[in-house]
Amino acid sequence: MPSFTEWCKAMFRRCRMTCVAVFRAARTLISPVASRIATYFSTRMPAVISRITVALGGHPEAAPDGGRPDAARKPRSKESHRVYVIRRSVALLLVAAATAMVIVLISSVVNGLQAQDPATRIQERSAASSERIRQGAVILKHAAPSPHAEGVLSEGQRSAIVVKAQEVARRSGKTLHGYHYCVSSTGDVGDIKVFESTVFKTLNSSLGWPRAGATFSYAASSGGSACDMTLILAQASAMKSFSDGCSEEYSCRVGNDVIINADRWTSGTPDWLKAGGSVERYRRLVINHEVGHRLGHLDNEASCTVAGGAAPVMQQQSVSLRGCSPNEWPLDSELWIA
Repeated sequence: MPSFTEWCKAMFRRCRMTCVAVFRAARTLISPVASRIATYFSTRMPAVISRITVALGGHPEAAPDGGRPDAARKPRSKESHRVYVIRRSVALLLVAAATAMVIVLISSVVNGLQAQDPATRIQERSAASSERIRQGAVILKHAAPSPHAEGVLSEGQRSAIVVKAQEVARRSGKTLHGYHYCVSSTGDVGDIKVFESTVFKTLNSSLGWPRAGATFSYAASSGGSACDMTLILAQASAMKSFSDGCSEEYSCRVGNDVIINADRWTSGTPDWLKAGGSVERYRRLVINHEVGHRLGHLDNEASCTVAGGAAPVMQQQSVSLRGCSPNEWPLDSELWIA
């Protein structure tokens, strides 16, 4: 195990090597001033430590002329040697503290010079602005969910939606048509609360049939004279029970019954999704398309006039987009009621 003296010497050598490396790097990267400082510390470090040791009353091992041995020095007693080691350690700590302060000072000067560089300021401001925009987008994304997000509507939400839909219908300049609709289900389709809320939001959307002068009121009772139409979420295997013309693969309309295929409600159609649509949008599409039949429209009565243009809502988008892009709302050319 090394003695205390040997340990102190080793620590001194490590500290000196570290300081020399730091200041040599500073000489290369920072400035001529740092170069002069590095040179001073790398060449004068032993002399500085020796002088501090002498000032503390110790006996230096090296003379202050660059570290050459002093052959003329007198032998020291054990007590004197112990005092010398302690004081030399204190000197070493003082030099290390001073070195750290110098490094901090140089770093501060360099940072100040960089802050005065116009190009650097522009880059920093640009990065900060981009970060604020990115954070703002994330905040808006969470603070302002889509008005068509899936979920069950509250009474307050329903009232606001109806008021807006009625205003859109009045401003359309078209003949007003009021419809009472009911909601029902057939087969094993689970809870239909989300289905009913989606129907309500879609039929009363300011992007939908209210632009053609139609308004829709949800009737509490199902069936009978209270319903001008009934929207039914039906199990796929039950579709043909409404008409042989209905398919287990798609939705259909039979008289006043608007039947939504539960399989399509759950997963949409592969081609429609591949073209950029979503299941949420597909649900609005199938509601508007089948209700459009109840309003007097026919399948594929129009198509998009430009490749990649929005497909008419009455186009059978579930079967084929025909080069059009997915669209769940009636186009201006479709805003009529028979």
